[in-house]
Amino acid sequence: MSQVGSFGVNYTKSYGTDPSIVEFAPLNVGANTKGSWIFVKASAAIAQYAWVGVDGEGDAAELTTTTYASSSIIGVAQVALGSGEYGWIWTGNGGGTSSGIKGKVAASYVAFALINTTGTAGVADDAATKILGGVVGLTTDGGSGSSIELHAASFITKVTA
Repeated sequence: MSQVGSFGVNYTKSYGTDPSIVEFAPLNVGANTKGSWIFVKASAAIAQYAWVGVDGEGDAAELTTTTYASSSIIGVAQVALGSGEYGWIWTGNGGGTSSGIKGKVAASYVAFALINTTGTAGVADDAATKILGGVVGLTTDGGSGSSIELHAASFITKVTA
């Protein structure tokens, strides 16, 4: 992985599917005032604010309890990516109230609870399954299953219980 610095992180756009015109390589990392980021290639469509798992090659897919074990890096997409598209994934070290950094949660998520994987691709919850460490949701979901603001004081990690 190589650091590209804050000048290169534009997490609000996808970079298309042609690697010859993409200015970054999968697994490049960057940082800005919103947190830490990793550049990935979507192995399938990824929804905006979906939790994702990234493998050792920089391929990203929406995270589930099943794909948790094979993910080297955990993050959250801040923009939708089509299959084969490239983009930046938030990996922690930031976010917070009014930051705009969000993640999808199930309808029952309660503010400041541990965040766990679910069987639903890209969606987290507070029910105990596979814990995602270092990150917390700042608000309770309104009951419909939506995206809530996130804060992470460190990188998002896999926690073994």
